[in-house]
Amino acid sequence: MRWVTRRRAGGALVVLALVAGVSGCDSGDDISGDEDQPRSAASQATETPEVATVLTLQHVGDRLDAAHREKVKDGVTPVVDSFFDGAYLGDFPREDFSAGFASFTEGAAADAQRDLELLTSASLSDRIETATATKRRVTLDVLAVEGHARGATAHFFLDFDTTGDLEESLRVRGELYLTKQDGVWSVFGYDVDEPEVLA
Repeated sequence: MRWVTRRRAGGALVVLALVAGVSGCDSGDDISGDEDQPRSAASQATETPEVATVLTLQHVGDRLDAAHREKVKDGVTPVVDSFFDGAYLGDFPREDFSAGFASFTEGAAADAQRDLELLTSASLSDRIETATATKRRVTLDVLAVEGHARGATAHFFLDFDTTGDLEESLRVRGELYLTKQDGVWSVFGYDVDEPEVLA
């Protein structure tokens, strides 16, 4: 696994707060729950995923009211969806995975380009024709300050089926570390495992 938390000027306090206040939370073992209603990225994506992402708030405390919790879900879901769709899913072979990092900070996107073998389906690209999601699950730990969300850790897993020379059912899991600035959520770090074959 790789751990990246590069932030540019003014971000040190955000990183420290997230590591201390969010990353120490539960690792998201209950991420597989199916009882939650799907939330799509239709507000920002050109196409709604065939399998919608299920996002659950896990550790929030009483710092966020119901309205702010919904805003967090609505803001974070498209960020995770763009990563899923651009990094792992779609038509293959291809070499360009930059769409998966569109919601990353500049530094994190640069790091991700160096981690393509880990962070995308690049290692499978010449053996598959399509990768289609079968399950998209996210649980979110939120750092709130004075009733407003400032950062979050998204624990995720993505299940997908491939076609082509390699026909498998795969799962990738990991964490995305997010910050909110000027009302916009972005990924500044990640900790992601290599895809595993589902039994």
